[in-house]
Amino acid sequence: MAELLSGERIAKEILEQLKAEITPNTLGISVVQVGKNTVSESYIQKKKKAAEDLGIRFFLYRFPEIIKKEELRDGLEKILESSRTGGMIIQLPLPSHLPMQEILDLIPISRDIDILSSEAFGKFALGSLPILPPTVGAISSLFKAYKISVAGKRVAIVGTGRLVGLPVALWLMRAKATVSALNSFTPRISQFTKQADIIISGTGKRGIIKGNMIKQGAILVDAGTSVEGGAAKGDVDFKSVSRKAAAITPVPGGIGPLTVACLLKNLVVLSQTK
Repeated sequence: MAELLSGERIAKEILEQLKAEITPNTLGISVVQVGKNTVSESYIQKKKKAAEDLGIRFFLYRFPEIIKKEELRDGLEKILESSRTGGMIIQLPLPSHLPMQEILDLIPISRDIDILSSEAFGKFALGSLPILPPTVGAISSLFKAYKISVAGKRVAIVGTGRLVGLPVALWLMRAKATVSALNSFTPRISQFTKQADIIISGTGKRGIIKGNMIKQGAILVDAGTSVEGGAAKGDVDFKSVSRKAAAITPVPGGIGPLTVACLLKNLVVLSQTK
């Protein structure tokens, strides 16, 4: 049976350390949500609770799904002018009619705790940013805690989105891993996952990774979340995969809590570098 790589204990340690560094009510996060999304709602509530537990002010701004780009831009500019805005998050996904990157680029780098603007992401890609994208920070913290080395390892990344696959691939390449980035156009992803020492999945498609797609002793990091019947589900078919894997992150309780902790860590680090 695979070892469970729990992120909750590590997240708690990070949050306790942050609490010791923070003066209550001196930092704030503004979250912008456009339209409604069940998974996004869950993420927002987790961020809100963790922030408020640390004494970080949390402000949620909701915009309707049917909104013009110019109207959203004007709304974001007003939020940024507010003195209570420390870090800013534009919750993804955005409605398809909006130019995602153009909207994300409205976030100043000094407030971009998600590292989604072109300027912030470019500096991260070059290794010149003092913070990591939250999911990258989460996986890095997990590997450090469990003494998992990636140098020289074959790593398959399933999904190449902005929140998980793309930043994780860049980080792993800098860490000297041999990386295969797999997307919806990749034929027979199992030919790559079966060779991988480590598999990191972030597609948000329930149970896409099966036991017959991995080799014996692989390490599985499940960074994908979908909601079914009100319960969070991961990309990994836990029952079949856990019989072959050496270690696996659970959903919930794995990467999710760590991602939230690392997001708040980014806020604190940026506030200290101003």
